[in-house]
Amino acid sequence: MKHDVSTLRRRVHALGPRRRGARVPRALRAAIAAYAREERAGGASCGAIAERLGVCSESIRRWARTGPGRDGRAGGLVPVHVVGEAARTLTVWSPSGYRVEGLSIAETAELLRRLA
Repeated sequence: MKHDVSTLRRRVHALGPRRRGARVPRALRAAIAAYAREERAGGASCGAIAERLGVCSESIRRWARTGPGRDGRAGGLVPVHVVGEAARTLTVWSPSGYRVEGLSIAETAELLRRLA
């Protein structure tokens, strides 16, 4: 879908003076993000896109990075599943190619002391 830059620029201008933290409605953010993704795919920089639309380049970068259907906000929570603790064993390879696996840290330290 090709977005019209002049329409987007008019919609941004209609919001009034832009300042840090000024909110942009979700629908306009989504349209700008889609336009920015199209332009970025064509090689345009976030700075150039921002200048065309009259918004901050950091906003363009952040909004274009989020996928369709996302609200564009950073810091959202995601579900995490704890599977278990990582294995606490080590593997030692010798310069000549010998390999010893499954050693604890204490066992590895003892092995290295004895080989030294």
